[in-house]
Amino acid sequence: MSKREVLMRYNAIIKLLKKKPATLKEIEADLALQSELHEYDLKISKRTFQRDIQDIFSLYQIDIEYNFSKKTYAIIQQEDENLSDRILEAFDTLNALNSSVGYSDYIDLEQRKSEGNHNFYGILHAIKNRQQLDIFYKSYWDTYPQLKKVHPYLLKEFKNRWYLIALDIEKNQLRTYGLDRIMEFNLTKKKFIIPKALKPKNHFKDSFGIIQNDSNKPVQDVVLAFNAQQSKYIKSLPLHHSQKILTDNENTLVISLKIYVTFDFVMEILSYGNAVKVIEPEFLLETVKEKLTATLSLYQNK
Repeated sequence: MSKREVLMRYNAIIKLLKKKPATLKEIEADLALQSELHEYDLKISKRTFQRDIQDIFSLYQIDIEYNFSKKTYAIIQQEDENLSDRILEAFDTLNALNSSVGYSDYIDLEQRKSEGNHNFYGILHAIKNRQQLDIFYKSYWDTYPQLKKVHPYLLKEFKNRWYLIALDIEKNQLRTYGLDRIMEFNLTKKKFIIPKALKPKNHFKDSFGIIQNDSNKPVQDVVLAFNAQQSKYIKSLPLHHSQKILTDNENTLVISLKIYVTFDFVMEILSYGNAVKVIEPEFLLETVKEKLTATLSLYQNK
C-alpha cells in the first residue's frame, strides 16, 4: 500500500469520527465507499486499524478511543482542532490537484504566487528549538535588505500570507515580518528563553489581523449592522472570534466584536461598502465617514 493511500485512509477515518462516533463496521463501510470514489484500496483489518489509531495520534495529535459499552470509536481529544483541520484540508486539496491531470477545464486556480513559504520549515524549526535568527528583511519601503537579529516566537497566517512574530533584539520590541519579505536567514546557535509572562498566541487575540494596536486605545466594543445579503457571509465566516449576534432578521444582521480598532480593521469595514454600517463606537463611525468622504471626493470632478 502506498503512503498516499495510508494518508487518505487516516483522513477518511478522522473525517468520519469528527461527524460522530462509529463502530468498526461503520468505519469499514465508509472506507469501502471512499475506496470506490477515489479508486484506491483503503480497506483495513482490525489490526491495521489499531495501528492507524496510534499513527493518527502521532501525526495529528488526535486521540481516538474505543467505548466498550457502545462498541464505538470516537475522537476524545485533539491538541489543536484548527491545526488538524487545516492539515486535512491541505491534504484534500493536494490530493485533488494531483488527480487533476487532464482536468484543467474544471479547475481555475488564482493567478498568484505565494512567496516566502520556502522559509517556513527553517523558521518553524528555529521557533521550536528556541534558536536566534539573523534575517535579511526587505520591507516595502527599503531599497536594500536590512539585517535583523531576532528571537522567533510564532508563525501567524492572515489573508493567505504568513508572518513571523519575533522579538527584535536591538529594539527589544515584538515585530511582525512577512515571510515574503525575508530574503535570507541564518539559523544561529544562540539560544533564547521566552519570558513566562509572554504568550505569543495571545499577542493578536484582540486584533483583527497582524496589527496589534496602532491606535493606543483599549479593546473596543464594536457594533456593526450588515444588510441581508452580506449577513449570510458574515455568519458563515465571522470577522473575529469575539463575534456575537445581537440581531438577526430578514433585513439586518447586527453583530458585536471586542477588538482593537486598527488600520487593517478599518480597511476591512470599508471593503464592504454600503453593505455595512458602523453603530458603535462613535470615533470608528467618524473615521469610516471621513475615509468614505475622501474617497468620494476623488470622483466629484470626473
